[in-house]
Amino acid sequence: MQEERIELVRPQMGTSRALTVRRYGKPGQGPKAYFQAALHADELPGVITLHHLEVLLKEADAKGEITGDIVVVPFANPIGFTQYVDMKPLGRFEMRSGQNFNRHYPDLSPALIDAVDGKLGQDGDKNVALIRAELRRLIKEHRKNVSPLTDLQDLRLTLAELAIDADYVMDLHCDWEAPMHLYISDHNWPDAADLSAQIGSECSLIAEISGDNPFDEAFSRPWVELRRAYGDSFPIPMATLATTIELRGDRDVYDEYAIKDAENMYKFLQRRGLVAGDPGPLPEAKCDATPLSGVDRVMAPHGGMVVFGAEAGATVTAGQELGYVLDCETGEKTPFSSRTDGVLYSRIGIRLVVPGGYLCSVAGEKPLEGREGQLLLSK
Repeated sequence: MQEERIELVRPQMGTSRALTVRRYGKPGQGPKAYFQAALHADELPGVITLHHLEVLLKEADAKGEITGDIVVVPFANPIGFTQYVDMKPLGRFEMRSGQNFNRHYPDLSPALIDAVDGKLGQDGDKNVALIRAELRRLIKEHRKNVSPLTDLQDLRLTLAELAIDADYVMDLHCDWEAPMHLYISDHNWPDAADLSAQIGSECSLIAEISGDNPFDEAFSRPWVELRRAYGDSFPIPMATLATTIELRGDRDVYDEYAIKDAENMYKFLQRRGLVAGDPGPLPEAKCDATPLSGVDRVMAPHGGMVVFGAEAGATVTAGQELGYVLDCETGEKTPFSSRTDGVLYSRIGIRLVVPGGYLCSVAGEKPLEGREGQLLLSK
C-alpha cells in the first residue's frame, strides 16, 4: 500500500487542506477501481465502510493478492468537513458558493470526441487505451483553463484526475432515511446487475443524464457520447462502470452494516479480477433496475410536522397514504401519497417541513409525466 497526501489550494491565508489517497496494487496492473466516501461530508456510512474495506485490502496486499489497481480516498471532502453551524455539520453544499459538492464536474465529452477523431481503429482494447490517455490529458488541460482556481474547483478537479481512467468508480454516499440503493447510467445496465445483487441494493436507479453532471456521470458520460458518435464505425466498449452507492441512511454508521458492505465490495472486486480469490456465489438480486424518471418526489402540501406511516424500503401503491403533514396551530392534517407503485426508498430525516418541501421518494417501474431534465434533488 502506498499513501499520498495531496495539498489543495489554500482558501485563505493561514489555512490548508489536503486529500489522503491510498493505493493498492500497481498503476497499470490490471483493471483500476476508484473508491471515495464523504463527498457530501456529512454522509459518513461510506467512511466507515472504506475503513473496513481497507482492512481487507491491506491483508490481500500483504499476501500479494491484489491483481488490479485500487485507489481509495477515505474522505473526499476536507472543505465540507470544516463546515459546522450550531454544532451541525453542513457538508452537502459549499457555504461560500452554495454549490452542491456532488454536481458540476467537467463534461469532457465534446473535447474527447474531437481528440480521438481519426485515431480510432478496429481493436477495442487499443481504443480504450487511447481514449483513457486522452481523458488524462484533457482533465489536466481543463485545469489549466480554470482561473482563478478556487478551493472547490481544485477539489473537484483533483478527485476527477484520480478517477478519470478507472474501470470502476464507486462514489459512496447515503440518503436521509433509506435502504441500500444505487444510481448508475442506463448504459451500464445490466452489466452492473452483479454489483447491485452483491451489495443487496433494494432499488437500482438508472438514467443516462440525471442533471448537473454529478461525480459518477462525469466518468460514464464520455463513453456514452463517444459510442454515440463513433460506435457504428469502431469497437468502443462501455469501459467505465461509475456508480453512486447510497449506504442506507445518514445515521446508519454501524460496524454491523459497514463490515458486511466492505465484504460485499471486496467480493465484487474479486469477481471483476482486481483481487485474487473466489467471491462465492452471487446473492439473489433484491431488485431489478428502474428508471430515475420513474421516481415520484413527494412534496409537502403545506408547512408543519410530517408524520410517516410507511417505512423506508417499503413497497407501496399509488394513492396509498404514506403519512400526513400536521399544522399544529390550525389542526390541518393533510395525508400525502405517491403517483406510482414502487419502493419508498428515501425519506427526509427531519420532521419539520415547509410548503413544497421534500418528504420522500418512490421508485416506480415506468417514467412519470413531468419527470424530464433535472432528475435529482439538489439537496
